[in-house]
Amino acid sequence: MRILKFIGVFLGTLILIFFIVFGFNLDALKTLYNNSGDLQEGQEWVSKATSLKGLTQYIGSNPQHTTIVSRSVTNPDTTITYRAETPRTMGTLSNFFLITTYSRMVENGQIDPDELIHLEKTDRFQLPYIDASHHDDAKTALKNQGAVNKDGQVSLDELLQIAIIYNDLAISDFLYFKLGQQAIDKTFDLLELKSTDLPLPFSGLYITLHPNLNDREFTTHYENLSALSKNEFRAKVLDNAKRFRTDNEFHDRVTERFEEDQGLGIGFRERRNSLSLFPKSTGQELTDLMIQLEQNELISASISERVKGIMDWPYQQQGLNNDFKYYGALYDNRLGLLNGIDYGASVYSEEPFGQAVFFDSLQVAFWFHMSSNLMHQDYQQRLMWDPALRETTLQEISK
Repeated sequence: MRILKFIGVFLGTLILIFFIVFGFNLDALKTLYNNSGDLQEGQEWVSKATSLKGLTQYIGSNPQHTTIVSRSVTNPDTTITYRAETPRTMGTLSNFFLITTYSRMVENGQIDPDELIHLEKTDRFQLPYIDASHHDDAKTALKNQGAVNKDGQVSLDELLQIAIIYNDLAISDFLYFKLGQQAIDKTFDLLELKSTDLPLPFSGLYITLHPNLNDREFTTHYENLSALSKNEFRAKVLDNAKRFRTDNEFHDRVTERFEEDQGLGIGFRERRNSLSLFPKSTGQELTDLMIQLEQNELISASISERVKGIMDWPYQQQGLNNDFKYYGALYDNRLGLLNGIDYGASVYSEEPFGQAVFFDSLQVAFWFHMSSNLMHQDYQQRLMWDPALRETTLQEISK
């Protein structure tokens, strides 16, 4: 009887979350029905991982889906390293390199943070049904904050900040082209990265992944893309992103296709699997960057301070000052993927940490469970200030 009650509560919660994410309409109901089989995937872990302790059991039992790197600046003996060198999909964590490039260019006088940008220009990069609500929410937030002037303009600095807070893919793509590929490449050279892929425009990624735009079934299309070399795939994505930006006929055709298919027009598992083609990095390399940032050694002290000023939004907006002396982070949450990079120090030990946490290619039902209450963010933050959680994590990953 208890298990039946749990299943009933879980399914009710799952359906509610689904409609919050995808909308209360008949199309969303149809999507739910068509993906009912995918929603069974990983249910056995939903009942086990109802707490962070349960989540550590999942981590220890599913190394193929998880990477945890948590490193103290002052005490290397407390380091947690789990699948640190496994390439993982970054998603919007790749925005870190846009932030760093922007900060470097501002500090070098190459770009003006107060430059006014017409907010409507960012709409050009928005694909229907691809995190469209994030873009709408970001624009609404800017207007509510009084950041948009009477001519519909907003400063470049405000635009960057809101893109990070709301994981706005459209603004991220606008910034990608505003900063320029050469500037981003220069940042990579300065950071001396070995295991991290260069960022790619999200519009180009999703257009490239769309099977119907290429007149193929998903499986065939995915296999063909997977067979491409990294340079060939990158060239295809960049070409699609540039055409979407500059070619009106192509832009209209792509937009119409995404409207008709309500996005990629594929199932939950297929959407999850397609993320494996996104740019990747490792927990080790991203944590190293967080340590450099923590120590004001990310290219320079002034660049480090500017990056921190952009990344500290969770501390400023989420009331974390009870547990943290300071804190900054980037997170992503898209179907099958939950991840984050952060730096900070707790008010208890004042021990500075740099971290990277990935939950990658998750089972569909388990992803819905974790994402419903931002479980990965809670876990990642508490790793910095909760010794008991660190010890439990170490016990599970050592089994």
